[in-house]
Amino acid sequence: MLAGRRKEEKYRTVRLRAKTRSKRTDFDRIKKLLNEGWTGMLFYSVLGIAFAFLFSQGLAFALSTDTPVVAVLTSSMQHNNAEQTYYGWLESRGYERSDINSWSIPTGFLIGDMPIVVGDDNYKVGDVIVYSVPQESYPIIHRIIKINPDGTYQTKGDNNLQQYRYELSVKKEQIHGKVVFVFPKLGYFKVFATQVFGI
Repeated sequence: MLAGRRKEEKYRTVRLRAKTRSKRTDFDRIKKLLNEGWTGMLFYSVLGIAFAFLFSQGLAFALSTDTPVVAVLTSSMQHNNAEQTYYGWLESRGYERSDINSWSIPTGFLIGDMPIVVGDDNYKVGDVIVYSVPQESYPIIHRIIKINPDGTYQTKGDNNLQQYRYELSVKKEQIHGKVVFVFPKLGYFKVFATQVFGI
């Protein structure tokens, strides 16, 4: 009887080790599958997209805006010819240079930069805002230069010689938020995707 019990225990131990080995082998197979070849690329691509989406949604919630980051696609906010298109234009309309220099994002930004946007209830002259316009595919990133008597805003790109029609009356409902920080060059992937694929 004792010999029978020992034999049974030994048999259970062998079966348990085999199961453990089998589980380890299955885990190794899955691990290899997810790290090599097209299945690995697909897995990490899906994981990356899911992470980016969750990160974007978390950022949108934290910054109180539906557009927490944008990529700069045009040169309208560059300071290539600031004396003419920025200072000259504003000073000809009564603005003092000392006031202009006190505004946020004083040197503008470049194509490929990535501004961080925060939702706000109060926007003032000098704020760089991100807003949507029905006839444009992408949000506009321009500076508020005037608040109209009806509470709408006028904007202008720092590098533009004049305002566009849609900039003469921007409603608060169109605004996603204001730019509070700019990461240089981090938006180049979006610029590339826009130019190549039209995304």
